[in-house]
Amino acid sequence: MNIKEKFRFIEQIQQPKKKEPENFLPQPEIGQVLEGEVISTPLGPAFVKTIEFDVQFQHGIIQLGQVEEISPFFLRLAGKDENLLQLDLSKTMFFDTETTGLAGGSGTYIFLLGIGFFSGDKFIVKQFFMRDFPEEPAMLHLIYEHLEKFSSFISFNGKSFDMPLLKTRFTYHRIKSQLDDLPHLDLLHAARRIWKRRLTDCSLSSLEQQILHVSRTSDIPSYLIPHTYFEYLRTKNAHPIKKIFYHNEIDILSMVSLTILLNNIHKQPGALLPDKIDLITLAKHYENTNQWQRNIPIYESLLVEGNDRQTHRDLTLKLSFCYKHLGEWDRAVSIWQELIASGGFVFEAYEELAKYYEHRSLNLDSAEQVVNKALASLDIVEQIKPDAMLSLYRENLSHRLKRIQRKKQSSGDSEVN
Repeated sequence: MNIKEKFRFIEQIQQPKKKEPENFLPQPEIGQVLEGEVISTPLGPAFVKTIEFDVQFQHGIIQLGQVEEISPFFLRLAGKDENLLQLDLSKTMFFDTETTGLAGGSGTYIFLLGIGFFSGDKFIVKQFFMRDFPEEPAMLHLIYEHLEKFSSFISFNGKSFDMPLLKTRFTYHRIKSQLDDLPHLDLLHAARRIWKRRLTDCSLSSLEQQILHVSRTSDIPSYLIPHTYFEYLRTKNAHPIKKIFYHNEIDILSMVSLTILLNNIHKQPGALLPDKIDLITLAKHYENTNQWQRNIPIYESLLVEGNDRQTHRDLTLKLSFCYKHLGEWDRAVSIWQELIASGGFVFEAYEELAKYYEHRSLNLDSAEQVVNKALASLDIVEQIKPDAMLSLYRENLSHRLKRIQRKKQSSGDSEVN
C-alpha cells in the first residue's frame, strides 16, 4: 500500500457510515393492545385505560373491602401528620407515575399516571397514557379534571417525587392546582417507621414480597421502564408497554393493601407485628411523637418474652419513661427502685430517681442517698471495667450531689434564721 492509498484508507474509516433507514412493520393501535379508549379534550385526544376490581378482591394478604375499617386517627399516627385526620377514604385518590427518568425537573415527563379510588362496591384504576409528546397537554388536562374530584392523596414516595413532578408539568402547561393544600399520606415514610430496621430496604417491591406477600407475574423492572417507553415511541410497538401498565396497576393495588395494613398495625401493633425488631422500631416512632400511652402495651408485651439481661433492663427503663411522661410517678418510681435493687449499674435509674426526689417530692435526703449509692456502685464498676462513659456519669452525679448539698445547706440556714 503506497502513501496515497494509505491516505484514502484513513479518510474512508474516518467518515461516518450512513445509517440505513429502519423499516418498521405496521403496528396495531395501542387501544387494541391495551383495551383502553381515546377521550377527546379541548386540548386534543388522551388515552385512558380503566380497570374495575370488586372490593372482595384479595391483593396479597389484604382484601380491598377492609378499607371500610380504616380510621383517620390511625393513618395520622402512621403518617405523622395531623392533616390526615381530615382524610376521607371515599374521596381519596391513590396515585403512581411512570416517567421518562428519575432526575425530575422540567426535562422529565410523566408518560403514564395511574390513579385508584373506591366507588360503591368497586375499586377503580384509571391509567392516563401519553402516546407521544404532543399529547401531554391533553393528558394533563384530563388528569386535572379527575384530581378535582378528590380531597386527599395516598402515594408511595409521592411527596418527594411523583407530586413535585406532577406540579412541575402542570406549571409548565399553565395549569393551576392546589395540590399542596390537601392531606397526603406517603406510605414510604409510614412503612419505614415500622420495618426499616428489619428489611434491607423499604421499597414497594420489598414490602410486597416480605410483608404483603404479593406475587407479580408479567412485570417489568423499574429501571427498564423509561427505555421501554422510548422504544415504543420509536417503533410504535405497544406490546412491551403492557408490562408497564401492569406494573403501575400492581403498584396502586399494593398501596391500598399497605394502607389497610398500616391502619391495622397502628390499631393493634402487638397482634400484627410478631417480630420484636418491628415493635421496637414502631415504639421509637411513638416516642418521637409523644404517643407514650401507646408504648406501654408494646413494652409490656416485649417484657413477657424471654430477653437477655441487658435487653430486659433497656425495655424496663423505656416503660418507666412512658409512665414518667404520663405523670404516673408511682409506677415510674417503682421501676427505678426495682432496677437499682436488681444489681448492676443502671445510670438512668439512679439519675431519674434522684431527679424525682430532688424536684418533685422535694425530699433532698432521699435524693442525696440515691446519688451516694450511685457513686458507690460506680466505683465498683470502674474497677471491673473502666470506660470513658463512666467518667461522664461520675461528673454528672458529682455535680448533682453538690447541688443537692447546697440546697440542703440553704434550707438549713433558712430554718436557723
